[in-house]
Amino acid sequence: MRNSLSDLNIKPEIVTKVAENLLKLTLQGNRTTIDTLAAYSMVSRGVAYEVVARLLDKDFDANNVEVADDVKLTVVLKCIRNGAPAEILARYLSWKNFEALSAKVLREYGFDVLTNLRLQFLRKRCEIDVLAARDTNVLLLDCKRWNAILSGKRLSLVSESQMKRARMFSEYLLSTLGEGGIVIEIIPAILTLYGSSKWVESGVAVVPIEFLGSFVEKLPEIKYNLKRIKVRVSSTLDIWFRQQREGNAPQRPYGSS
Repeated sequence: MRNSLSDLNIKPEIVTKVAENLLKLTLQGNRTTIDTLAAYSMVSRGVAYEVVARLLDKDFDANNVEVADDVKLTVVLKCIRNGAPAEILARYLSWKNFEALSAKVLREYGFDVLTNLRLQFLRKRCEIDVLAARDTNVLLLDCKRWNAILSGKRLSLVSESQMKRARMFSEYLLSTLGEGGIVIEIIPAILTLYGSSKWVESGVAVVPIEFLGSFVEKLPEIKYNLKRIKVRVSSTLDIWFRQQREGNAPQRPYGSS
């Protein structure tokens, strides 16, 4: 089955409308029908069926269309690549889905990714939504799935908190890996659903989810315009990432309590 939306003879805005209603109708219970979807989207049954066939890329029962949580991520990504505004579709993802969506995009760009990290050291706690590493660059993402544009004092406070989180993570790495000759650059950023009034706040990047791919593509150049924390450690992060996934990474380095 063809899985591309680009060669559909259906207007992109119609595809977006059908996808949005598919996510909306399956928000509770994960199931709907093609007839219900067509009625909500104000399109023919055939159009609704064809769009869903491309989005799911598998055989399905028109009277029992199931969209599991992991499939919702794929639906949103396909639509974004087809030009759909991410903020319209991502609102139907949970906080956990929102983090997973960002992780999926980052992995496609070659990053090693961890989500929902809870680190404890030297009587400090550091909570990280998404941590992504590629080469010696480490992205520290704070995911804000708020149904409003991030601006003003709230944006300033969120940026300050993320910068503080980045400093704490640099301390954690130094305590855990030890000082050495490998320079790691930690780049704090804020990932939003609806965007913000600024692209950069106090040196911290503010990235709408729909532009995450282009942001990481340009990161090697634009990172010099952002606040970065450099830490010199004794080893690369690939082993540490693997230990984290396996649940074996040290959470309390020597000297902690």
